Amino acid sequence: MLIKKQNIESVKIKSIDSQDKVLATTESGEIIELHITDQQKKDRLFWESLVNVLRAELWLPPQKENP
Repeated sequence: MLIKKQNIESVKIKSIDSQDKVLATTESGEIIELHITDQQKKDRLFWESLVNVLRAELWLPPQKENP
């Protein structure tokens, strides 16, 4: 899961609308859309884990995409 924004704080998954649209809230309250890689889209365990993180309302550290 990559975030295409610089200097972003931790995020909490807000909703999983589809494999192409996962929304998250930053610590400052901003709603952002997460970029899901093609590999992640095919990974059943990734989606199960993401749903568990959503249900547990956990905060995740971001991974920045390399330019």
